[in-house]
Amino acid sequence: AARFEIQFGHLARPTHANTAFEQARFEVCAQRWADLSEAGYGVALLNDCKYGYDVAGHTLRLSLLRAPTAPDPLCDRGRHRFTYALLAHDGDLGPVIAAGYALGAPLAVRSAGPGDGAGGAATRPPEHAVMAVSDPGFVVETVKAADDGRGVIVRGYEALGGRRRFQLRPGVPCTGAVRTDLLERDGEPVEVDEEAGIMLTVRPFELVTLRLLP
Repeated sequence: AARFEIQFGHLARPTHANTAFEQARFEVCAQRWADLSEAGYGVALLNDCKYGYDVAGHTLRLSLLRAPTAPDPLCDRGRHRFTYALLAHDGDLGPVIAAGYALGAPLAVRSAGPGDGAGGAATRPPEHAVMAVSDPGFVVETVKAADDGRGVIVRGYEALGGRRRFQLRPGVPCTGAVRTDLLERDGEPVEVDEEAGIMLTVRPFELVTLRLLP
């Protein structure tokens, strides 16, 4: 089967067209990547702005233009700029997910002088993570200020389709944490240890939202 990234996870779809339903589904939606793998080896097709893929046997294709005439008669006309990449890997989707993020949202680097920011650049640590995760199977998608001003919201998801227990270490002050829903309404508290950080157990493809309290 081929695997296609969707929001907060991925779907596996067949590489053949044995049924009428599969024959009609000549193209499917995906976000940053589509992957064709076997045991121990795979190839992923990554891109930064195209969302139509199809697979037939061992061929994986990316749709670049549609150009329909309705409802917009000028749709897709003009100059297009996009980036795509092929990534060979050992069958593990972890590097594919990381490469998809790196291609679609590359790291922005800013230089800072001695007087920039609180304390100046000279007092900043040589290495710092806003949010560190002990297991690459859990992806931190969002770190933001809470809408109501109470702490920091961290949203992430289990990306590989399995249960896992991992350690989340905030790089911001954190004396407590609670799970919230997508509207940031508080739920169950989460245990926070000053040294170990936050220990979480998640289900396959589970989406987790936490409120970190200063």
